[in-house]
Amino acid sequence: MESGYAIEAEHLTKVYGDFTAISDINIQVKNGDFMGLVGPNGAGKSTTLKAITGLLKPTSGTIRISGIDLKDHRHAMENVGCVIETPEPYPGFTPAEIMEYIGKIYGMDKREIAIRSRDVLESVKMWEWRNKSIGGFSKGMRQRIVLAQALLPNPEIIILDEPTSGLDPRGMVEMRRVLQNLKTKNRTLLISTHILSEVSELCGSVTMIRDGRVIASGDVSTLIHSRGYSGSTLTVNTVVPISAEVLNNLSGMQGVGGAERKGECTVVITFNGTPEQQIAVTKALFDSGAGVLSINETGATLESMYMELTKEGSS
Repeated sequence: MESGYAIEAEHLTKVYGDFTAISDINIQVKNGDFMGLVGPNGAGKSTTLKAITGLLKPTSGTIRISGIDLKDHRHAMENVGCVIETPEPYPGFTPAEIMEYIGKIYGMDKREIAIRSRDVLESVKMWEWRNKSIGGFSKGMRQRIVLAQALLPNPEIIILDEPTSGLDPRGMVEMRRVLQNLKTKNRTLLISTHILSEVSELCGSVTMIRDGRVIASGDVSTLIHSRGYSGSTLTVNTVVPISAEVLNNLSGMQGVGGAERKGECTVVITFNGTPEQQIAVTKALFDSGAGVLSINETGATLESMYMELTKEGSS
């Protein structure tokens, strides 16, 4: 991987007759990075991922996986696990049978299949269902099995098309934990999603597309600040209400844009300061005597940038 990039797509264009699905798309995903591919419905996310994985041939452009031209598809994709548009697993199989089938396709021996099957099925919370027919599973359960298939050969690069779509809240949290765990193993992830909180939580970089074109791409925090967006939102939940005096003091602290009560025991703080100033705010909250239950920092700035760049008429 001499280039330092796990995935490189240059000037990708796909034309269907008079319709241009994607136009001059450029994406570079560094080794070990997690990149989010975001955009409205019909923006061209799935078309882009299909081109990158070789499921469709672009009208023009170049794709390299680990420095290998995708024209050498077998060699380029040998360390890639992908799920595009959530394909359905065979309903007559059990998860254990699916894992064995996929493992044989990858040339894995029986012992390796058994070890990896348990690892991936446990990671997606499906081990206890390993001998049950997939035909009786919910959509979310089937989706976990598909992800397990992609992770079975322990790939270095994972490409996923909206992996949390159709999952209930618990399923979404568990899926994100699976993906977070991949970071500890120095894996590379390219994920398309509509859920910006996933990008904020999982990804170090983002590529936004609209109408088949890239409108922003780069490191998440650098991109936000370079376009004039800054700050974050801290939602604080306490055991007892924070007093008016403490609330007023918080509002006057360095880095705090405002502190507003949103419920009897909930305060929302807009913050645009340094890490040191945020530590001071956090200390003030814990010293308030209100009993802090949780402080949740949200990526409202990424959402603001997304909404601005994808609205009608923006350039």
